[in-house]
Amino acid sequence: MNKFNYNQEEAAQIGGGQYVTKSGGYDFKIVRAQFTKSLSNSAEFLELDFETREGLKLNYVSINFVKGDGNQNEFGNKMIQAIMGATGAQQLNISNEGNCHELLNKGLKGVVQRVDYTKQSGANAGQDGYKFEFKLPANIQTGKTVKESISNSEAKSFAQYADSIEDKDERNTVTAREQTNAAVSNNVADPTVDFDDNIPF
Repeated sequence: MNKFNYNQEEAAQIGGGQYVTKSGGYDFKIVRAQFTKSLSNSAEFLELDFETREGLKLNYVSINFVKGDGNQNEFGNKMIQAIMGATGAQQLNISNEGNCHELLNKGLKGVVQRVDYTKQSGANAGQDGYKFEFKLPANIQTGKTVKESISNSEAKSFAQYADSIEDKDERNTVTAREQTNAAVSNNVADPTVDFDDNIPF
């Protein structure tokens, strides 16, 4: 009796780091949710670690909801509300350790974008790295965004966005040419993310 048919794509995931490396749409489970603060200013973030259905990891995805000057980041707040809507969370609380238990182990669909950048500080300054920005959540069962659920319309936004999104390159061009084989840091989010306001919630 046949139990397995060879799948090269799945086979290649073993030994390859087992992390998400491409922009696109994924079915995620939230395996860590934590509120964090900047050490240098007033910025605050919701930091998430994800795992896909296939077991790939996506760590340190930060959503900025308070800017460095202490003012609210309107887009970041809307994104957190959209994640709450997609996961069914009615409120988010913070534990003494900064954890947000209401999101832990919740499933959702998510469109993420890989951003390649040049590290600006620390021991690896000048080397290439990449991070992921969270762009669009949807309900994992229906595939609908909150807006589509409210209007009872067809689930289209997630699939369309996932199919069209591409990696973004923000590297210093000189550094990028000189360091094509530089080590890549995995999924380290930059707190100075500029969010795109044209997201179809």
